[in-house]
Amino acid sequence: LKLRPNCIPESGGQGLRQRQRRQQHQQLWRLKQQGHVETAVAMRPAARCLFPQLVEATAATSRATLHLGPRRQGFSDDVRAQMVDVSNKQATHRTARAACTVDVGLEVAQMLAAGTVPKGDVLTVSQVAGIMAAKRTPELLPLCHPLPLNRADVRCSVDAPCGKVDIVAEVSCTGPTGVEMESLTAAATSALCIYDMCKPHNKGIIIKDLRLLSKTGGKSGDYVAPE
Repeated sequence: LKLRPNCIPESGGQGLRQRQRRQQHQQLWRLKQQGHVETAVAMRPAARCLFPQLVEATAATSRATLHLGPRRQGFSDDVRAQMVDVSNKQATHRTARAACTVDVGLEVAQMLAAGTVPKGDVLTVSQVAGIMAAKRTPELLPLCHPLPLNRADVRCSVDAPCGKVDIVAEVSCTGPTGVEMESLTAAATSALCIYDMCKPHNKGIIIKDLRLLSKTGGKSGDYVAPE
């Protein structure tokens, strides 16, 4: 590969510049041989002179390495994550329901049913936490679109004989994209709040079966999870 001297700072004499170019060449070549093409290209501006063909091949190499094939939703042409453009999509009424189960154990379940957990009303606090999380989903999931939610509701029901709490979150909006992630985030956060308030009594609480139950609206149509 032909080196371009103008990419190296004009300081320290010809010998120093040659040593710098040789060291950069060796370091970047090792990265390239190890498959770290993007690292080599982004490491310093000199890389664009030392490996101009790598700059052009970076996107293709990354796509082949990740087995992305053709351009996919959520990725730009150079395989960078991006928010999908929904500006040309029609705003429609959309809903989503998500659920989650929290295995709290028999003792904690009885305390929840009797309202004797020392930290207070666990179910009410967890419901509020889930609603707040639904409204702030884009701050947690970077590619989610901020949506004006019309409704967010979280319900927590204690099954004392089975030692668990069942959570169902429902979210709706009128917008260009769905609210599945908002409902899932609400259910998950509500479950985490239950764990936080009950962990002094059982650190073995298990959060499981976070899932989408149903959704309506949008180009993909309605969805109902199989029983």
